[in-house]
Amino acid sequence: MIDAGALSLAPIVAGALALGGWWLLVVRPAGKKRSADAAETAPQGPNGALERHRSTLFAAGLAVALVLWFAADRPLLGAAFFAVWQAALALLRARARAKREREEEQHAVEAISTASRALRAGIPLSGMLHILATEGRGETGAAFREIVQRESLGEELGTAVRSVLLRSPIPALRAFGLSIAVQVTAGGNLAETTDRLAQSLVDRARMRRRARAIIAYSRAATSVLALSPVLAVSLMCAMLDGYAEFLLGTNGGNMMLASAVLMIVAGLLIIQRLARIEPQEPEGAS
Repeated sequence: MIDAGALSLAPIVAGALALGGWWLLVVRPAGKKRSADAAETAPQGPNGALERHRSTLFAAGLAVALVLWFAADRPLLGAAFFAVWQAALALLRARARAKREREEEQHAVEAISTASRALRAGIPLSGMLHILATEGRGETGAAFREIVQRESLGEELGTAVRSVLLRSPIPALRAFGLSIAVQVTAGGNLAETTDRLAQSLVDRARMRRRARAIIAYSRAATSVLALSPVLAVSLMCAMLDGYAEFLLGTNGGNMMLASAVLMIVAGLLIIQRLARIEPQEPEGAS
């Protein structure tokens, strides 16, 4: 006969084996395959570490949720912890992605301003592209280096610009690429067009900074309101006898705690989405 204790440990062992197999067969080979490009393309700092260790963080949250579910016999707490963990990671990734987008937009504005000064100084278009390829940062510099490389391999400049800049995820680069493509095809004063484009991008960045300053108070108030229930529950657990045992030791308390935490996280995600400054592009837009 199989012991009842061994049967109770069977789900934990099965979950650990499944997690280990998933790590060895999926995560580790994918990590090795991307290791060559990660050093060049992955962002640096805490935000880059969050993206590089995304699978590890997911596995850690899943492991803790399985321990709470099977070892502690608290399925509601385990499910709530996993949902909150994934929502927190999604919120951090969204903030990191927004920060990277702002940085790349700033790099594009700097490159277009440099292009405007170079063209007004009489430097030809090909020389200006070489300057941007040398001094450009982030995805902007990589895009101009790709254009220079395509041109050196014999591809026409207009085709290279359309293939790289018009397909860029950065709106400023797409606008600049359209100006270059029109100038190469139909002619025109590219220096004046670039100067106006750079000025409009600087004005738009200034308006975005003002908008972020306006909604900063609302975001701070949201964070305080989200922390208030956590502090209140902690104080009640410390002041009232049996309150912590009710929340953590009974199914009803687990359900109340899980529901409260999920509603708080859902509210934070909704507010984060409503507080977006940058409008989302329509589906199918290139």
